[in-house]
Amino acid sequence: MKKIVLPLLITFNTLIIAQIKSQDSISVKSPIDRYKNDMISQDGKTRDFNDKMLNILFADKVGTTFGGTNDLSLQKFFASLDAGENSISVGGNFDDRDDELKRLKWVLSTGLKMKAKDKFSTFYKNGDFQGSNIGGFFKVTLIGRGIINYTDKNKINKSIERTDAIMAYRKHLYSDYEIKYIKLKTEEKDIAARQLELRKNNQEAELPQAVLDKKSDEIYIAMAKEEIKYTEDNKLYRYLWNHWLSADIYVPFGENKYKTTSDLISNPLIDKNFFAISGSLTYNVTWLYSSGESIFLKAKGAIKNNNNIVVDAMTSTPFQTVTIGANNTNIITNTDDGYLTNFEKFMTTTLTIEPAFFTFNNTVGFSPAIEFNAGKYNKTNWKLGIPVSLKDKDGKPKVNFELQWKEINTFTSSDHIVGVSVNFLFGDMIN
Repeated sequence: MKKIVLPLLITFNTLIIAQIKSQDSISVKSPIDRYKNDMISQDGKTRDFNDKMLNILFADKVGTTFGGTNDLSLQKFFASLDAGENSISVGGNFDDRDDELKRLKWVLSTGLKMKAKDKFSTFYKNGDFQGSNIGGFFKVTLIGRGIINYTDKNKINKSIERTDAIMAYRKHLYSDYEIKYIKLKTEEKDIAARQLELRKNNQEAELPQAVLDKKSDEIYIAMAKEEIKYTEDNKLYRYLWNHWLSADIYVPFGENKYKTTSDLISNPLIDKNFFAISGSLTYNVTWLYSSGESIFLKAKGAIKNNNNIVVDAMTSTPFQTVTIGANNTNIITNTDDGYLTNFEKFMTTTLTIEPAFFTFNNTVGFSPAIEFNAGKYNKTNWKLGIPVSLKDKDGKPKVNFELQWKEINTFTSSDHIVGVSVNFLFGDMIN
């Protein structure tokens, strides 16, 4: 019996001693010291701004611009109604950060896009799956490293004044958050003891040091966000600049079916299948001024499967099959909706250039655009727009619409159109 008890006592005592030593070595890291160290670049120079603070700032800014010229969103889940395309999109965005302090580099967006008519998308009709009405989209975006500029062309000493203001405020920030750190420091032993107790019955419980690191991060993030708010409220930068590159593809789950004929008298309606796949590569650049103005520039190259029914915006008409009945009366035996045309499929490549300029706190702007098409359809289209972006209390766009005057060319006509293009985002309903 003694041979069994003695080793157990030794093992138990060893574990207790190890826990005591482990608890003694646990320590919460100073978020203030970390914040100061992150000001220092690799070459030893002190920056004017903390890099991780800028990571939070730029990640927030790329998701607050106007949807008409910027297709980058960071909402975890979203749903949108695009009146221009008559479509409903539902999907999610997934980025490469596991915490807010890391730089945002990649965003993956994926989901479903559905053709809509009267705000309704049909999946099944008379027991048949309407695959052409629904498809999947996949988009990946590479985001560049942003730049913050706080100089002023017209006032030589303005950048010095802004730097001095930031430095003065940062001293108060360090003082305020040092108090929060000292409070956390007094609680670290209790936090560590609680976590060790939890791990006795649950090995999945976090280690004490991991919990303390998270609490240090929370203070760090709060400090960074407070400096961002002070910097923005007092307009202590001139502008923010960033850019990103997106590649996307849309694949429908089924083919469109058109009933067509070139001559109804000699040729009956026949089925034509069409697969509406498309893809694009888009480059965006943005300048966001603290004064409430912004500039966007978008260049988009796209390629899609196309056909003459889509280009000419044809509408189907009812065609009736008639037989001769008794007393030479005409009897309608069948009615089909079809198109009187020589159906043609072809690929279309497109280059679109669209700048946009916003003012009045980035609410109202001006946005011209030109679209060059190549291939069988080689027309040039243009647009002049007045975009309006209505934002929520956090500055995020919720309702975007644009008054437009545009020229749309088909194979057979050139139409000038004046109207409104609308884009709604419903992310809060899902979150």
